[in-house]
Amino acid sequence: MKTIDENALESVSGGVQMPASARWIMQHESGGNPHAQNPHSTAYGAFQMLKATRKEYMGANWRSGDLGQQYAGASRYVHARYGSWDNAKAFWQRHHWY
Repeated sequence: MKTIDENALESVSGGVQMPASARWIMQHESGGNPHAQNPHSTAYGAFQMLKATRKEYMGANWRSGDLGQQYAGASRYVHARYGSWDNAKAFWQRHHWY
């Protein structure tokens, strides 16, 4: 599957600017592939969210391969758990997951 190039990563979901820390996490989680599937877990998508997390934060769109929908769900998750993408990145750098 082809990954999304850097220019496409800068703006998603109607022109909402994706922060550099969100792009950093996405690149480390999936290489920018919104269809990435972890063969050892239920992690899927550009942000490699687990199935239960996708269902909670993406609702009816939890199976979506659309980067904008994945980003919106991941943003809801990140803000609920870490408060910001920068905090999530700092956690990822310490633990190699978020």
